[in-house]
Amino acid sequence: MDGTSESAMMAKMVGASYKLLSDPDGAVAEAYGVYNLLGDGLAVPSVFIIGSKGNIEWSYVGESIMDRPSTDEILALLRMH
Repeated sequence: MDGTSESAMMAKMVGASYKLLSDPDGAVAEAYGVYNLLGDGLAVPSVFIIGSKGNIEWSYVGESIMDRPSTDEILALLRMH
């Protein structure tokens, strides 16, 4: 739910060669069903791998603020898709 400047800083910090989603009003988080699940007015930690045809190929929705897949797991899944 970061704004564009926060997303750009994060992309630069992690050396991302892909675009990061900016969702400052939470519309995308709400559409994906991950907004305010913990009652804190934020999106829960979530990862969605979207295929070339726009389909969700894989998703992970955390059950707490600390519940996140590992970087290695995400990278391995990206290699498969």
